[in-house]
Amino acid sequence: MGMGGVGQDVALQRGYQDRWTSIPVAMLRRSRGGGAASASADPVHSSSPSLFPTPYWYPQLRWVFVITPTHRRFTQRLDLVRLGNTLGHVDNVYWVLVEDSARRSHKVDRWLNASMVQHWAHLWRPTRGRWQVRGAQQRNHGIAQLRQMINEETDQALRKAYQDGVVYFADDDNAYDVALFDQIRQVRSLGAWPVGLCGGHFVQRCIVDPGTGKIVDYIAWNARNRKFPIDMAGFGAHVRHFLSPDSPEDVPMFNVSSMSGQLESDFIDGFGIPLAEIEPLGDNCTKVNVWHVRTAVENFTRYSFDELFDV
Repeated sequence: MGMGGVGQDVALQRGYQDRWTSIPVAMLRRSRGGGAASASADPVHSSSPSLFPTPYWYPQLRWVFVITPTHRRFTQRLDLVRLGNTLGHVDNVYWVLVEDSARRSHKVDRWLNASMVQHWAHLWRPTRGRWQVRGAQQRNHGIAQLRQMINEETDQALRKAYQDGVVYFADDDNAYDVALFDQIRQVRSLGAWPVGLCGGHFVQRCIVDPGTGKIVDYIAWNARNRKFPIDMAGFGAHVRHFLSPDSPEDVPMFNVSSMSGQLESDFIDGFGIPLAEIEPLGDNCTKVNVWHVRTAVENFTRYSFDELFDV
């Protein structure tokens, strides 16, 4: 049961876990956008409740923790299905989906159950207060729950593997190539890569000094007025930054009151890492494997669409 059992109905939990445990290990022994490690190593079984719904994982493959805020809208299912289809092709990915809601949505539960994502948790946290940045409170809730899950993990081999993972914040309305996750797994502390169709640029990316291999500048929207002009989809952080057991107040969190356009910059500033020390990945920030696509629909008549249709 993901995240210690937050939000999973017992019947759904048992049924979905049975779906995975009935699959022969030989069928799991394949590369699924997870690099060479998953092709050459067998998955191992764990009885840890954090591994929901499938109890299998790959010891030689780094974990990627994908935190995604989501909110009710006409294109929500479209976006989540597309993202879930990508994550379902990647091994050792743990998807933390956080609804902007005061309660669990059974529709989102059903969509997750229908997906082929091997490890996920369904959380919810409503946005509270005025002038809050959309998604910030949900990402913070995901960070807090992820931190708790890893710190309380009792399977020592799994906990050690979790502690070497990478955290990535994937919005639900972007498009992701499975190759991106091989890049993410290369992060040693804080890494960055290009994002396509972003902020009025064909590609938003860092500029790397060929002599030093360090980031010296950024091609991005409003780059001169942001200390770290990096898009949400364009960076990942080693999970150790979020695991301090004694000083949770030192864990980087999103500022729910950040000024417009400053959310990512304020968050990255909390790591205390200079721009030049951020690792340029994606072939020195030249290879694009994630894009802003921003699905949109026509101005439909406002009715309770998610009660009438499963769209």
